[in-house]
Amino acid sequence: MEKTNRRALLYANGVVALLIIAYYSRAFHTRVEEPVLKMLLVMIRSVIQISLIIAWCSSVRTRIINQQVRRYLMAAGSLMAFWLVLRTCKWEFIAQNGTHLGRYLWYSYYIPMVFVPLLGVFIIDHIGKTENYRTPNRLKYLYLPAAFLVAAVFTNDLHQLVFSFPNGLENCESDCVYRPLYYLTMAWFVLLGIYFVAMLVKKSRVPGSRSFQKLPAVILGISVILWVLYCMQIVGGDLAAMDCIMIVALLESAILSGLIPSNTNYHELFRRSTVSAQIVDSDDRPCVVSRTATALPASVIRSAEAEPVDLGDTILHSKAIRGGHVLWQDDVKQINDLIEQLRDTQERLGESNELLKAELELKESRARTEEKSRLYDRIAGEVAPQLAKAEQLLELAQTDPAQTKSVIAKLAVICAYIKRRGNLLLLGEEGNALPAAELDYCIRESLDNLRLGGVLTSFDSNCGGELKLEHAVAAFDFYETIVERLLDDATAMLIQLDCKDGILKMRLQIGCKDAITVQPLSELSIPCGTFEWDIQDEDAAVTLLLPEGGDGR
Repeated sequence: MEKTNRRALLYANGVVALLIIAYYSRAFHTRVEEPVLKMLLVMIRSVIQISLIIAWCSSVRTRIINQQVRRYLMAAGSLMAFWLVLRTCKWEFIAQNGTHLGRYLWYSYYIPMVFVPLLGVFIIDHIGKTENYRTPNRLKYLYLPAAFLVAAVFTNDLHQLVFSFPNGLENCESDCVYRPLYYLTMAWFVLLGIYFVAMLVKKSRVPGSRSFQKLPAVILGISVILWVLYCMQIVGGDLAAMDCIMIVALLESAILSGLIPSNTNYHELFRRSTVSAQIVDSDDRPCVVSRTATALPASVIRSAEAEPVDLGDTILHSKAIRGGHVLWQDDVKQINDLIEQLRDTQERLGESNELLKAELELKESRARTEEKSRLYDRIAGEVAPQLAKAEQLLELAQTDPAQTKSVIAKLAVICAYIKRRGNLLLLGEEGNALPAAELDYCIRESLDNLRLGGVLTSFDSNCGGELKLEHAVAAFDFYETIVERLLDDATAMLIQLDCKDGILKMRLQIGCKDAITVQPLSELSIPCGTFEWDIQDEDAAVTLLLPEGGDGR
């Protein structure tokens, strides 16, 4: 900042020194008689004044951000330079009184005198507005009276409503009378100038206080003093040059005070920025570095020109600009911290998932064990009579070894029933219906074990489709009850089984050693369906019918 201030102060001192040289060049110009020296002093003054205006326009072109304001400022500067060129040509090169060229150069003064105040109005309108603001059309209509005033001056020779020349055009400059349009033109110049100054003062007020921006106030005060002293003829000089200097000073004060946004002090702003950035030249040497930026090796800078470089907690980016590259670092520390937190959370969730999975597997294992225990208990409850009978047979075999063979045969039949009865219960856990062939398998295995005990068996089966679980269990239990009651005397057993469309019909024919009594069959019962029996001495026939749905008897 101090370096920038020193540079601005140096420029200001240089401008003041050049203006002093131009002022004294004009003063000496009126006192010397040598033509060459006289011309040299004139050229020095004119070159200094015009060059300063051109230099100011050039600086405006690079400093001002708003495109519209930049164009207005450069147009005003160009008109003022044009005004000074006209003045020099008129008074130093074409000094003859009454020539047409000299008169029209004089008329041309009014082009900048009319349009520079108008551009000042446009500039004032943009102060405090956004960069996208455009001059409203209602203000652009002011071009019409401005063009009318200029046209009136240039056509004065025809109507003489601006100036009149009583002694003829050849004496126009020495004998001139001001007419109404002249006063209208000067009123335009003065009123728009006053409006520009008043609005500049108004917009120089610091927000939230009664104070004003100091620089525009100082420049304005100096300008007012000079105008008053000139009007009182205390201070002499070139009025055109004085007006141009005051206008430029007021506009420059608006720029330096920030009323007109510019890119001055960008170097200091970049350096003080909290963004980690730097600008490097084509050889990757840092030119401007922000205070938060870190030194980077040339190899890293070159790598960033191809693609972003990961520096851990920052990502280095690069963008090509004229004469080099701009590099900036995006802070991704928070993102990295969040990723680390997410990783830790993921690990904790993974561990929790493993624990939940193990707990679930344990619960599933426990549930399977409980289910198996429930099924085993149910099976044991369903076949409890057979289990008790099997235990009695085993005890009989131990006490009477002679009956071991007979006991084993009976045990085989009972065990086949227990096995198949449990299988039916397990199938019943999956649904209320099961293939009718399962009943076929139950009876067939039981008959196989009867043959081991010396009983002749025959089995004719026609099973298809599905059968209700309760029908299959009832039929198998019914069969087993008959077998167990007649097992001791049975010599032959013929069974016919027919299962179709959910209807079960089973016929048992049993042959025994001795005559069969009524008691074993009369005590038979079934929870569903019907049955009938017939005894013929040593033979008995039992028919079981289980219709679809059963009849409840």
